[in-house]
Amino acid sequence: MRKKIKREKKAFTLMLIPHSRGKVRQITISRSGFFLILLGVAVFFALLSSSINDYRQVRSKEARLHKLERVNKAQEEKILSLVQEIEGFSEKMEELKELEDKLRIIAGVGGGSETEEEKLGKGGPENYLLLEKEIELEKGGSLSTNLVGKIEENVVFLKNEIKRREKSLGELEEVIREKIDLFASTPNIFPVQGWISSGYGWRRNPFTKKKEFHQAIDIVAPWGTEIKAAAQGKVIFTGWGGAYGLMIRINDGHGYYTVYGHLSHILVKKGQWVKKGDIIGRVGSSGRSTGPHLHFEVWFNEKTVNPLNLMVEPLG
Repeated sequence: MRKKIKREKKAFTLMLIPHSRGKVRQITISRSGFFLILLGVAVFFALLSSSINDYRQVRSKEARLHKLERVNKAQEEKILSLVQEIEGFSEKMEELKELEDKLRIIAGVGGGSETEEEKLGKGGPENYLLLEKEIELEKGGSLSTNLVGKIEENVVFLKNEIKRREKSLGELEEVIREKIDLFASTPNIFPVQGWISSGYGWRRNPFTKKKEFHQAIDIVAPWGTEIKAAAQGKVIFTGWGGAYGLMIRINDGHGYYTVYGHLSHILVKKGQWVKKGDIIGRVGSSGRSTGPHLHFEVWFNEKTVNPLNLMVEPLG
């Protein structure tokens, strides 16, 4: 009979030798057991590495979340500040509208150019209901989408309101400029200060003694007294005018033109533009005159008018 030969199982022996004089310990581990231990250690380190990586990702996300919270808080503060600025801006726009209405009344073009629906705060989103007490905060502390929507509505409305104000103020500016130009072109200041020797209307001619219509006023003043332009305009004639003597005629615009007669000196030239109050000549007694005075005529739409009806200052 053959003898059965036992296979010797392969194993690993671990010897634990202490530094002191302790007993040496010996641990024998089978080969399969050893590999199982190695596999367990590998799995442990793999799980540990995965846990560490997950922990790092969680910490990173937490840091980003904290950063986003800070940014969100800062944005909320900016939005609240923007809300207050919009409120202040809307109040200024309302004051501007009131000022415009006053200017329109002064300029004689009515109290406003808008319909009731277009008036500031009447046609806008809920009359600018962006007061701090109406700001809604959600449980998480973030601004509600309702508030953001209100802000967007108000910004759009304010942009449209600015366009309306620009258009309206542009029209008002044009009207005021026309009014200013009309006032500057209206002969409403006395060319000289003195006393009126002959008024506008029917009178007896000092030379012919016949009754005639006097189309001007005669203002007595010392010889050489400076004569001012009663209105702005373009000089259309200078020189000798027969009975008028040395004279100046100015086209003042808006239907007006003025005549200055019996001068001693002419200080402007034909084609020259003069402003109201500019010195244009000096009082004299040239032409058909009984003494130094200014013959002052005002024409409107090709007809003479009484200069005294236009004056805005007293005659001294």
